[in-house]
Amino acid sequence: MPTQLARTQITHTPQVQRAIDVARERWSDDSDGKLLLHLIEEGERSVRDDRRMETEQRRAELERMSARYRGVFTESLDSIREGWPE
Repeated sequence: MPTQLARTQITHTPQVQRAIDVARERWSDDSDGKLLLHLIEEGERSVRDDRRMETEQRRAELERMSARYRGVFTESLDSIREGWPE
């Protein structure tokens, strides 16, 4: 089918065939090409979810770290700056 989109050819190495076989357990009626598309979509979703969880974990760690230092600096930033030369 003609298309303007880039195409990618994949050789059915043992790893690729194993992935197709696993995908066929979930999407039994689909062709190998469609199974590969499902795997790519699932992989993208998984990577995106991992990145989201990593970001949430970083934010939680930053919150824990900042909570340790709450109340340590009681002066306002403006009062500290008053003594700074311009």
